[in-house]
Amino acid sequence: MNSDTVQNKESVLLRKIIALRVLLFLSLAGIIILGVYILKEKGVMKLNFGQSSAVLPHAEEIERIISPLRYSGIQMFTDKDAYLTLSFDEGKWILHNAHRFDEKGELILNGGRYGTCGELAAYTADRIRPILEKDYRIDFLTASQSGYFLTPRASHIVLRITNMAKNREVYILDPSFRRYGHFDEFDDYLFLKEIPRLDFMESKSSDVDQKFNMAVPLLIRKDYLLGFVVEHSNGEHDRKNFTMALVLNRKYNYSGRYLFALRYFDGDTQIFENDKLALEILSREEWDSLKDKVTGMFEKEIGSLR
Repeated sequence: MNSDTVQNKESVLLRKIIALRVLLFLSLAGIIILGVYILKEKGVMKLNFGQSSAVLPHAEEIERIISPLRYSGIQMFTDKDAYLTLSFDEGKWILHNAHRFDEKGELILNGGRYGTCGELAAYTADRIRPILEKDYRIDFLTASQSGYFLTPRASHIVLRITNMAKNREVYILDPSFRRYGHFDEFDDYLFLKEIPRLDFMESKSSDVDQKFNMAVPLLIRKDYLLGFVVEHSNGEHDRKNFTMALVLNRKYNYSGRYLFALRYFDGDTQIFENDKLALEILSREEWDSLKDKVTGMFEKEIGSLR
């Protein structure tokens, strides 16, 4: 065997070894990334805490409370007891039986972990007060958030935690995103106003009401915000011209698009559906249950007009 042949074989072997090392590296990186994602989803890893847990008040106890929570109103919206009424005179719609309370008046999250921002904030506040109330004051704040809640009309609800002995020591806790840190670290939030209490918690109201043309958020997933909206046509509150729709907004975008829409227009029904995009965000079961719920509410309203 001549030297050229030996060198060629060594060169081929070396390339194979290098390719194998690259493949092993990429596989290991993929395993690590997947493992981190799974651990975060299961709440095992530390969750988006802005500072070292050693300098955040009662960080470990608070993390245990918020780590199981998930921002989702799908379970509430599709519940068999939830139903919709439209008030054209007042220009608003009402989702009944959205909130649930136990015999003590405490809020019950769907599945013990699912809710939208107001529910998650109320639930968390009730559970951290016994831990913090001796030294810290807890307030509700409305805020715009640069990713998903971009305008004051779509205000988000978070908790402000203030050291009563040192008023300049302020922390923000956002259960929806499982985020806890010093006030200065929330520069992607615009804090709008302080709310001493949440109305639905004070009244123990099970209903959610919203003005026409303003959506109620239902889910944040894969850089999208999914919501439900009832729209009137041409700026008029007309029982014969309205739309019920599931709408999708991409992160950082103001304008959204319909995923599923049913429009009643002068006695005719028009349907729009984006099945392909919906299944990039939702499971088939979630998508079907949402469409069935909207369709049922729409048909009930149309039936009342005939």
